[in-house]
Amino acid sequence: MRPNLMSARFLLFVSLLLLGSAFVAPAAQRGYQFRPTTNDIVFADFDGNDWGTWTATGDAFGSSPARGTLPAQQPVSGYQGRGLVNSFVQGDKSTGKLVSPPFAIKLPYLNFLIGGGNHPGEVCINLIIDGRVAYSATGGDSEHLRWHTWQLFPVMKKTAHLEVVDQHTGGWGHILIDQITMTAQARVSPYVNDAVTLAMTSQMEAAPRAEADATHPVFHFAAPAYWMNDPNGPVYFKDYYHIFYQHNPFGEQWGHMHWGHARSRDLITWKHLPIALWPSKELGEEHVFSGCATTNNRGELITLYTSIGNRSASDYAEQWAALGDNLGNTFEKHRANPILSEKLHGDLKVYDWRDPFIFRHQGVTYLVCGGNLNQAKGGQAVVLLYEALNGELTQWKFRGELFRHPDSNVKNIECPNFFKLGSRWVLIISPHAKVQYFTGDFDPVAGKFTYSQRGLMDYGDSYYAPNCMEDLKGRRILWGWLRGFKDGRGWNGCLTLPRILNLEPDGSLGQIPVPELSRLQGEAQTLGVTEIRHATNFVQGFASDTFEIDAEIECADAQEFGFLLRASLDGSRAVPLVQESGRLRLAATSAPLPKPEPGHTVRLRIFSDHSVFEVYANGRLCLSQIAYPDEKERALALYASGGGIKLRSFKVWPMQALEF
Repeated sequence: MRPNLMSARFLLFVSLLLLGSAFVAPAAQRGYQFRPTTNDIVFADFDGNDWGTWTATGDAFGSSPARGTLPAQQPVSGYQGRGLVNSFVQGDKSTGKLVSPPFAIKLPYLNFLIGGGNHPGEVCINLIIDGRVAYSATGGDSEHLRWHTWQLFPVMKKTAHLEVVDQHTGGWGHILIDQITMTAQARVSPYVNDAVTLAMTSQMEAAPRAEADATHPVFHFAAPAYWMNDPNGPVYFKDYYHIFYQHNPFGEQWGHMHWGHARSRDLITWKHLPIALWPSKELGEEHVFSGCATTNNRGELITLYTSIGNRSASDYAEQWAALGDNLGNTFEKHRANPILSEKLHGDLKVYDWRDPFIFRHQGVTYLVCGGNLNQAKGGQAVVLLYEALNGELTQWKFRGELFRHPDSNVKNIECPNFFKLGSRWVLIISPHAKVQYFTGDFDPVAGKFTYSQRGLMDYGDSYYAPNCMEDLKGRRILWGWLRGFKDGRGWNGCLTLPRILNLEPDGSLGQIPVPELSRLQGEAQTLGVTEIRHATNFVQGFASDTFEIDAEIECADAQEFGFLLRASLDGSRAVPLVQESGRLRLAATSAPLPKPEPGHTVRLRIFSDHSVFEVYANGRLCLSQIAYPDEKERALALYASGGGIKLRSFKVWPMQALEF
């Protein structure tokens, strides 16, 4: 999806694939540790006054290593010592090649610092063996050099040479290289894909800063660092819950869309895996947008996603696939891509066509995508239906419109989820506004969904683009994206708590947090009273900014009642959760919730996680919001005004962090 506008404190677990897909991630490991040894061979540090035994041709590299930033260049950083390779001599228009003398590969890893442009094959460093490029790496359109590692086990004892190439004369047509070192250990995890290595290295470097931020959530799932948005392709595969998510591994704002990836056995203990999907620039991809994951008839884990190419083309969006390894840890783009293209639609033009979601019914595999039929002018926001023609899920036919939004002011539909829940079908859509759901009937012969009930998934301004899965227990579990965080903190975005969906008797959708979260609860505390009238009562001795409240409240005759969350001891500062005038208000947002009649209760489950607040009312209404109370304010109070309330039950638990 387009931008429209973390979870426990941890260092990134780096999951390593050595010579295939063997997963390595010791439980005690926090972050990837590189320990230099005395056997390391510094092949080139470029601190000399000339190129020494290296040979430079063309005009891109000059007669000697650069001493940092060159004229008219943005500031260069990340190199070591006095000098580095910098092909910005005379700017991006210059070209050339820098070649090393031959050398024997004696140790299994080659580590180096790299920056500059991202133009594979044109601006790169290559390892040449027997006259062929055995390994190649390119920069990330950045003047900051980052560590890169090649795994050399397959070519040990061979003779090779290096060449640094600059053959691009346009923007970012230059390369930066420094500190080439052969070692017995990887400087960064040596993934089989250089794009993944580049992204993971950037992510790793930023993780400590994100972890140190006091507003970072600890029991909501988040990326190790930088930007994240939509949850993608949650799936249960080989004894693990897998969650993917939209991710920019290079900064705190939307851009460079990749798929981050983590897995868990219990929804509480998570392990970050290598970035699953990346934009394949050599294939014309600019972004990897949202999608889903499932298994095909071979038992392979397959992801389907929207591949975004050159936006100047009318068919810039296609639906692509990638296959996972036997553990679902890393992925390769499918040879059959594109799996779906706009040719399937014939003469029908679909705009903003994206975000595939797979479901199965009566032995048939279907897929839905969102979009619109008139360039987002309104009135033709649609969900389109496709049917698989083979078990490998590489061939599809277009079935037509599953659903057209009844409101003419809805211009487009993103991230459709469509599935059966109990006796009804549920459609969840993200229409560039609050997320909506519809429940009703699906006619597979006609390929149509007819709704009878509709509502909002969450009334908060921070909630968008949910995605869901069914686990082995038959539970429909859903995550949403929480947005609206402050910039400049090393991270931006997290997921909601995993919610179990259920169908209420009237056809509306119910949502409750998964019971596994109780494992994170500390020692329970209570308020010490069963009734409050015209008063504010603090939970004595309570001081936490990460907690869960579970309360059943009967409104006797109070005109207003509520909670002071993250409050000062005098109650003058707090995040208010207020029940008044038929509304439940959390900070600046509200939802319809009539106060309970005498003898009836409202059950509220309230979660505070530093800057994240989630509220569940009566197992149906959800209200999520981002707020920034004073970090020192950790008191908690319950009040009633204009009358009294009775507490049928009340407990509050400090919450521990997710385990990574």
